[in-house]
Amino acid sequence: MWITSKGLCQEKVLDPHTGLLKVVSVKVSGKGKKAEQEAFKRLTDKIQKLTETKFKFSETVNLYLKEHEKMWKPSSYTRIDSHFKQILKIVGDGYMNDMTAGYIRTKLTESGKSNRTINDYQRTIKTFWRWAYRCDFVNSQEVADKLLTLPDQPKKERIQDKYLESDEVKMILSNIPKGYEHYGLVIRFMILTGMRIGEFIALNNTDVWGSVIHISKTYDTKNNIVTEPKSLKSKRDIHVQPELKECIDKIREYEKKQREVFDYESDLFLPGTDGSYFDYQLFNKFVGKITEETIGRRLTPHAFRHTHCSMLCAKGLSLDEISARLGHEDSKITKAIYMHRTEELRKRENDKLDAIRLIT
Repeated sequence: MWITSKGLCQEKVLDPHTGLLKVVSVKVSGKGKKAEQEAFKRLTDKIQKLTETKFKFSETVNLYLKEHEKMWKPSSYTRIDSHFKQILKIVGDGYMNDMTAGYIRTKLTESGKSNRTINDYQRTIKTFWRWAYRCDFVNSQEVADKLLTLPDQPKKERIQDKYLESDEVKMILSNIPKGYEHYGLVIRFMILTGMRIGEFIALNNTDVWGSVIHISKTYDTKNNIVTEPKSLKSKRDIHVQPELKECIDKIREYEKKQREVFDYESDLFLPGTDGSYFDYQLFNKFVGKITEETIGRRLTPHAFRHTHCSMLCAKGLSLDEISARLGHEDSKITKAIYMHRTEELRKRENDKLDAIRLIT
């Protein structure tokens, strides 16, 4: 502690919010030892209050996001940041040590969000709360332990609605409006490869060569950057079958004409008209519209990946072979589609047997 020439009694302490040294001061009134003792007492009280300061939920969330920003993929950071913005709107701000699992759960339930969304938010809170406990921002991790998963309320959707049947694919491709033929090529390409839309957008010309499509990156459609693929198995080579080779040749022919018309330079497999990355938002909007108009279900480009899985299953490929081509670590949807199609094919075989007599 020291007293400045202006009569300020000061002390350096560690600010628990920032982890940095902070100067705490009080004004000395009067002179002499009694004044100094009074100043010292007031300064001590002020320091104690500072060190005992409770951490606010919002402040701690900011520290959590700041620490993890460089550790997470941009897409993960965007998703978790969005979660916290919604959580803070629902739960409100307050001191960490004053918040209980019951309070948080009640607020989330009252929000009217689906159980699935609430469970997503609770997973985010649990991970954050355990981090806060390890960092001494909160006295206990009981909140994380007491937030229980709610019964899931999945959207009522048949597994058949996650992919397209062959006749539906033909209907969509035959109804592509004039001027959008390149979107038809992209749809065909995705169904023939099973690629994720981000993997397709990130493709360079050198990635599509000969009998192989080499996948080593993906385009993050939320943050508009190229990043690492979803998982280690996502880095893979896709064999180019003759039907796919025809589609690739048509895409290259289209891209060559676009390059001549719009005069751009790009090493992308299929860039936009200015040579930059293919516009996912416009394509996604187009897919939703064309699928709703032609087959009565509004789908996203990811349905073409599921369609690829379904078609390969129908042609007799094993689950392992399909998973390797799709670059899956593990996918409940892929397994569900595979099992459904397998049962469907088995039933057709049984129906054929039922229709014949072997011994008359």
